[in-house]
Amino acid sequence: MTRPGRATTVDVAWSAGIALVVLGPLLVGPGYWLFGDMVFVPHQPWKPAWLGLDGALPRAVPMDALVSVATQVVPGSWVQRALLVGGFVLGGLGVARVVRDHAWYARAAAITLLLWNPWVYERLLIGQWAILLGYLVLPWVVLAARRVRDDPRRGWAQAAVAVGVAAVCSPSSGVMAVVALAVLAVTRDRRTWLVTATVGVAANLTWLVPALTAETVDVATDGVFEGFAARAESGAGLLPSLLSLGGIWKTSVLPEARTSTILVLLSCLLTVAAAAGLRRAVRNHPGEWRRLAALGLGALVVAALPAVPGGAGLVEDLAERLPGLALLRDSHRFLAPLGVVLATGAAGAATAAREQVRPGREALWSVVGLIVAAPVLLLPVLAWGAGGELERSSYPREWDEVADLLADAPGTVVVLPWTGSYRGYGWNDGRAVLDPAPRYLPGEVLVDDRVLLDDQVVPAEDPRVEVVRRALAADDPAEALRAAGVRWVLVEKGLAGVVAVAGETVHDGDGLALVDLEPGGEVSAGPLDGGTGSGTTVLVVVGHALSGVCVLLGFGATIRRGSDLRHVT
Repeated sequence: MTRPGRATTVDVAWSAGIALVVLGPLLVGPGYWLFGDMVFVPHQPWKPAWLGLDGALPRAVPMDALVSVATQVVPGSWVQRALLVGGFVLGGLGVARVVRDHAWYARAAAITLLLWNPWVYERLLIGQWAILLGYLVLPWVVLAARRVRDDPRRGWAQAAVAVGVAAVCSPSSGVMAVVALAVLAVTRDRRTWLVTATVGVAANLTWLVPALTAETVDVATDGVFEGFAARAESGAGLLPSLLSLGGIWKTSVLPEARTSTILVLLSCLLTVAAAAGLRRAVRNHPGEWRRLAALGLGALVVAALPAVPGGAGLVEDLAERLPGLALLRDSHRFLAPLGVVLATGAAGAATAAREQVRPGREALWSVVGLIVAAPVLLLPVLAWGAGGELERSSYPREWDEVADLLADAPGTVVVLPWTGSYRGYGWNDGRAVLDPAPRYLPGEVLVDDRVLLDDQVVPAEDPRVEVVRRALAADDPAEALRAAGVRWVLVEKGLAGVVAVAGETVHDGDGLALVDLEPGGEVSAGPLDGGTGSGTTVLVVVGHALSGVCVLLGFGATIRRGSDLRHVT
């Protein structure tokens, strides 16, 4: 067997190699990847919203807070690179630890399938980097679950760290981590139930409390589950797409190869091989393969439910009674645990193939190599930033100029055009990206957070969006905005649907115009003022503190016991 230190070096090198092949275009020069939900800025100013203290539904809480702090020390472009590369390497190392009893080629098969599959491609292409990081934490949840099963009194520490990190990535990642921990860790020993429940709740308080105390929220469920349901990518149908870890709702990001029925079916053969190898992959952990199989099957059912006949209506009816189920709106993201399960099984499949190699049958080594390389061969377009489609961009200088002006004269900013929150800037090659203004500019910055799909519009969750819409439709938009509490209007040029608003233009550049409404009249303290009451603020802060203490205590206990990354089993 390979020595532990050497095994770690091999696993890290393999994971880093895949990260470099996928993320290479981002790493070879200045600038950012800006597309979909992937928005990083040079220095993200601190705002109460980053901790969920603005009364809105938490979307990137507390990840935005951590990014904001980090960008005060290093540029946002380096934060983006560190998070993506670090996530790939740690995710690969995690799944290698899950199958550490296997040879290097089996661990390489697990790492490759975890990091190189349609789910990773699709989440990367829509810019959901935090969801991707949450997925890459799941192998560490598997390791933590083993510890809890073996010894709940000691295993809670690893569980607290793994689930806590997942919860920081996103609410859905935190939920997936808790479910995975429960499926893999709970036994007849009541202590495993106690550890799972305590860690699961405490680690997720960081986003759960802001969600429960949100004041300015209006979550629509009518038709949204169907709009975000998984899709069949080819003539093979929905189930093969999901079984091969594809099937995202946004068909515009699909690579051409995934529209091929033959290729999708070949990808399903890899899934079958990985499923067949699952038991062998965890043979030193009796019964774990059944738990992993149940976790993967559950992920498949959740991802498919809104897409099957009657499924979307069922989930919609349930969400009307239980608003928290709106978290399942993009159910395809919850396919992530299946990726971890199949990656684990790939190690067993590679080991099984190797065991068939005997004198005179050396050609079977090619089967081992095929299992390792199959994810790449089936989806080569993931290489080098989706085949070069993802190119770096840099913000024009005037974004800094506008930010400086707003820092000197704070006030609520409304960003026009008021036509959804995604933009296609010329300096970003027209790639649709979530408007960076709320993260780039200081103070309260409001954008139209409706999601415009091909055949429907998902209503805004923030009621203030409707207030702005009515103000812009008034006979005197400037006066109506002032009455609502707006001081500034930022116009992003070159985009359709801009409403003319009278005021003093204090910046007029090639891409941005900043209009001050205050010279024309006094700005009122209106309904657009954000923030929460003092009682709610205390609850939110306590929630963050408890989550932080949970993770720190877990990390401290892990280090104190000498169970650092080199000794996790």
